[in-house]
Amino acid sequence: MNKGFPPVTARSTLATYKIFDPMGSLLVHEFTHRQILQLSFVRGMTASALRTIVEHYKSPERLMTSPPDYFAQARIRSAQYESLLDFGAYESNAAVQLALAEKCGGRVVTYWDEEYPAALREIYNPPSILFVKGNLLPADEHAIAIVGTRGVTEYGRRTAELFARAFAEHGITVVSGLARGVDSFAHGATLRYAGRTIAVIASGLDTISPSLARQLADKIAHSGAIVTEYKMGVKALPSYFPQRNRIISGMSRGTVVIESAVDGGAMITAGFALDQNRAIFAVPGRTTDPKSAGTNLLIKESRAKLVDSPADVLSEFGISNMRGKNTAELPLPALANISLFEKKIMDVLVTESLHIDDIAEAAAMPSNEALVNLLSLELKGYVRQMAGKRFVRE
Repeated sequence: MNKGFPPVTARSTLATYKIFDPMGSLLVHEFTHRQILQLSFVRGMTASALRTIVEHYKSPERLMTSPPDYFAQARIRSAQYESLLDFGAYESNAAVQLALAEKCGGRVVTYWDEEYPAALREIYNPPSILFVKGNLLPADEHAIAIVGTRGVTEYGRRTAELFARAFAEHGITVVSGLARGVDSFAHGATLRYAGRTIAVIASGLDTISPSLARQLADKIAHSGAIVTEYKMGVKALPSYFPQRNRIISGMSRGTVVIESAVDGGAMITAGFALDQNRAIFAVPGRTTDPKSAGTNLLIKESRAKLVDSPADVLSEFGISNMRGKNTAELPLPALANISLFEKKIMDVLVTESLHIDDIAEAAAMPSNEALVNLLSLELKGYVRQMAGKRFVRE
């Protein structure tokens, strides 16, 4: 009795996927998403081996009826061949994964689906299966990644938001990793300016943590996408993040690094981007700041191009209609329901945090009056108070 795939009783239960490999040859297979997931549970199965099996056998029927020597032609190890003969036990595992994905609003996208990111197919060892919440669009082929430290400074935060805003305004998808710090600020700014962003995570779609990351992920999924190669129910582990980073750079035509220590995760992403022959950009920081040591090193060793504005990145991709060379020249968002005095303060708070006394002096008003207006602006969500009586524009 066949212990592998269950018999197919109707043609409608199969899906035929057609893509073109880099040499232009048409690849066709007749495996359903459930059957591909089922294969992924086989002991020792890797993404590369799964692609080999699907593309070599083309159909589940051929897989289960081929003689052992045909497995050898596909370069499948004998131990894996034995496991394949008994993978029918994984049918329920695959069904559970599909049900869990659907329950949280996600779905499976495989390497052979047209929706699979074209740029990601080009990298070494691309994922064979992605779990996606939201939509992947053809326009994502020209995405740019923004990555950096979790312990971001105010300079890094403002820089990440300015770059993300410029990319959003030019219709470029922003890719990042949903981590606190640079990642979250890049995602958030893109959403505020009605842009499109994709978060690549190192866990299952249903195990995103902490709660603030889950809330941000829900917002991203409405207009962009959450992407992971990890199955439903899988919690993030430290070893998963480097693997996640190869997808961030792999989905992007270029990667912008904003604040990173020499041994930071963003440096791993930059390394993957270099291996994938993608553009790398680094925003310089203070030479005495350890959080900028990595970005400064990328520039020093000519592994990344120094950029001090979004225009530098956009020009690399043939986009030159920036409103200004410097990020500080980008128009600020329209402000509603603010007084004349509040507007004077907002005109002062442009790119960095300022002490209350400096704000009052620049706005030509007494400190107590400036404080009243600042508190009013904070209630309206336009400014944020920091330690040491400093305020920054949101």
